[in-house]
Amino acid sequence: YYLSIRASSSSLVNLLDLAAASLSSVIVAADLIREMSSSTTTEENNDTTPEVDDVVLPSHNNVRLKADGSVVTDADFAAQSIIVQSLQSVSKDIRIVGEESEEEMAKKSITGHETKSLEMFQLAQKEIQMRYNNSDGGGGEGSSDEGGLPLAQRSSLVEEDTDDTTTNAESKTSPSISQDQALGKLKEYEVDPSRVSVFIDPLDGTKCYAQGEFEAVSILVGIVLDEKPCFGVICKPFGYSGHTTVMDTGCVVFYGGTLLGAAYTAGGSTIRNSLLEGHHQHQPEDLPRAVISSSKAKGIIKEFVAHLGNKGIVQSEPLLVSGAGEKSLRMIIRTHKEGLWFYPKAGTSLWDVAASDAILRILGGKLTDKHGKNMDYSRSQEEALNSNGVVACYDATLHAECIRLFTEGSWEATE
Repeated sequence: YYLSIRASSSSLVNLLDLAAASLSSVIVAADLIREMSSSTTTEENNDTTPEVDDVVLPSHNNVRLKADGSVVTDADFAAQSIIVQSLQSVSKDIRIVGEESEEEMAKKSITGHETKSLEMFQLAQKEIQMRYNNSDGGGGEGSSDEGGLPLAQRSSLVEEDTDDTTTNAESKTSPSISQDQALGKLKEYEVDPSRVSVFIDPLDGTKCYAQGEFEAVSILVGIVLDEKPCFGVICKPFGYSGHTTVMDTGCVVFYGGTLLGAAYTAGGSTIRNSLLEGHHQHQPEDLPRAVISSSKAKGIIKEFVAHLGNKGIVQSEPLLVSGAGEKSLRMIIRTHKEGLWFYPKAGTSLWDVAASDAILRILGGKLTDKHGKNMDYSRSQEEALNSNGVVACYDATLHAECIRLFTEGSWEATE
């Protein structure tokens, strides 16, 4: 039902349109996730078919456990359904790997979002085209003229929220994109669909969501071309402090990758590459900070981070952060100098990291397993577990040093 722009044979997939579908669908899904958050319940209700903002849902947003013990709600299925439908409207031939299985998804279907999805797709499509055509940071409307962007926050809301402060990641005047970034922009964006995979985590941080702790909640979509992430979307359905929302939706979205040659806030500014600002780490408080889960604040993870702190590589005390998407976003935004996510164990999956992998690559960062190997995005939904963990860093040089110290120090033997 989308009117996508196709310049060549329909047998090819337009990656810019696919990026627009990824971007627009998370915005629509975020609306639904926020609405459904007020109806979250631990009791099964089978007698009614509720509607949220005219979207017909299969059941109440009951919280339950999946076979693997992880928490799931109806919001997970509803969000993934919206995203998958959007992606397939661009191409039915691409490979889609979502956290929720096809078997479960087949039992869940929603309707009523088509008009909103089409309208948002058309806006996202325009913004993605503007970004692609102006990603040299030259000051055109695709780089720093936020008011001209289709997904920009409405002026009335900007007046209410603007406090003239900017974060490390977002500035009113976009810096020039580095030569490496400019070279990184894909010249070919119409490709054979067999080369494309899309990884979806429709509601990262479900346990926090069920408990009403919305800061950790994210929607993650990563587009992978030839096993290399080229575009990622990280959506914060409940907003993100210091960043402007998409139009009047209440959600904040970050996206980018080699497809565009840069990373952006939806409707907003270029995400600054902190590596271009130089390293001024003369004081301990200037060092990057590690982020770890509060539930993993002991054992090898805490000990290795302390080891890095003793060597003056990171600050000695890590930040405790919930949610894989939120942790990786911290590497990108760096509001509090976050610079390392070290998790050398199983516990995450490909859909947890594909989006941030794409964005970190264009910002000079790196995301691999604990051995320094790139993630294998050819794995199926059943094989998507990152059994060798995740090491993500805002700086590829720092990442390499962490991997070296972990390997040479025989830390793996103490796991």
